[in-house]
Amino acid sequence: MKKILATAAAAVLAAATLSAGEGLKVSGFVRGGLSADITDSVAEGSHFDNNNSVIGTTWVGGDHWGGVSRARFNALYDGDMGGVDFRFQPNLTSDYFTNKNVKWAMAYAKFFDGAIEVEGGKLHDRYTGADDDYGQVWNSVMGARLVIHPVDSLYITFMGSDKNPDYYDYTGENLDPVKDAKKIRRWGNPKFDKNLFSATARFENDAFAIVGGAHFSGLFYGSFSLKAIENLTFTAGFYADYAKHYSKSKTGYDKNGNASTDEKKIKYYTYNESDNDSTHYLLTDVNLEYNADPVTFGVVGYLYIAETEWYQNEENDEENPWLSKITPYVEYKLSDVVALRAESTLFLPVQWDEDKYGERMDMYTTVTPSVVFNASKKADVNVWLTISSDTDYQHHSTGVGVQYKF
Repeated sequence: MKKILATAAAAVLAAATLSAGEGLKVSGFVRGGLSADITDSVAEGSHFDNNNSVIGTTWVGGDHWGGVSRARFNALYDGDMGGVDFRFQPNLTSDYFTNKNVKWAMAYAKFFDGAIEVEGGKLHDRYTGADDDYGQVWNSVMGARLVIHPVDSLYITFMGSDKNPDYYDYTGENLDPVKDAKKIRRWGNPKFDKNLFSATARFENDAFAIVGGAHFSGLFYGSFSLKAIENLTFTAGFYADYAKHYSKSKTGYDKNGNASTDEKKIKYYTYNESDNDSTHYLLTDVNLEYNADPVTFGVVGYLYIAETEWYQNEENDEENPWLSKITPYVEYKLSDVVALRAESTLFLPVQWDEDKYGERMDMYTTVTPSVVFNASKKADVNVWLTISSDTDYQHHSTGVGVQYKF
């Protein structure tokens, strides 16, 4: 039923938007290809990144230019008095027509020549998303938002929505709140309180831009971007999670009320909450890039600082464990058709209690060279290779990706 509803909603909204005529903007892309694990010891045991011979999952390898196979369709009708904003984005290796693939579908109305905007639906923040490499923004949430635009350089928003970091469903999976944020299912706020609301702002001029946001449950983000120096890009940002968290698991019961693991006998479930209040973290990143055409080069760095009992032991129980990675990258355009790219990521893993959780991860690095063939500004082919210094954590892999933008 959810698939049917999502498909119907997408079709109706797309049809309504397409009928709007003047003011309509349609864009998107389709990208995908073939990727393969080429690690010699794949069959010899378990790996941290177990990705045995996959076809089509990875579009391009790497942390900066890398990504997964994906399609995206955007439709925006922006009129003088309001409009409609819609995105449909399936992962090409999973189900297409599900609610989660409708990233946003909202309507908005403008007042006082756009000084005030009221949005409703599955929301998309077009004004106050962070500019750093992490790019935090509170999208894909059901609710309403008020946007105030008093002068050209300033946006202020207030949102009430179902985004509630307090309650996540980790059922049946061991998920990391940072790496697997998109896989964690939000299951709603059980009461009307501060956890429904957030505020964000953006100030921007010709020299710089500052963005900040606060969710009243205890989430914060911000970014700074420098624009004053020609050909230089500099951004820095943070995301802080100090909200109180709960995880949720379910226990199945048969018709007699006896606990059961047999799916055929289970008639109902009860849900169990556990308090994970100690899992708080701060994620920071910095990106510096210079474009000296035909060469572009830069570096991205991440630092993840956790406050969680999971990492603490007798030696560091008073310290905040940390995890970081650094990714330098370069691109050289040989011509309008061919470009060479290379990137490398150095991973510095966090400390943990080896007696309790096993041997800690070692420092390791990956290198990803690639060649890009540009058929046009809209179509390209990317041939890539990823080599890892430690295949227990990430395998060697190679592939080819094809992308078309419209």
